[in-house]
Amino acid sequence: MENKFKANKAYASRPRWSDWREQLKESELHGLRQRLETMERETLIDWLQWYNPKGNYTDRKCFENGIKPISKLKAIEYTYKEISRIHLKKAHNTFSNGRIQLMFNN
Repeated sequence: MENKFKANKAYASRPRWSDWREQLKESELHGLRQRLETMERETLIDWLQWYNPKGNYTDRKCFENGIKPISKLKAIEYTYKEISRIHLKKAHNTFSNGRIQLMFNN
């Protein structure tokens, strides 16, 4: 008899890096634009829609809202900006969580 608990536990304990979208979100900024340029437009739009579900990125949402569909260049630009913001937030949180020592000269 198969142990279903072990099978479910193994599935639940998968690393979060198994998703390509998480990997792209955490990727380095150095060389990122070149990496994005090699990706397909649909893949970039898929990432943008995953990261911001309320955004108008898919062709269907663009048509419903009377907006031109996003070109590949715009998708690259938006993706790069979002990943840059993520890195900036991380750097800010790392700095603000550190200990700050105030020095007063009296």
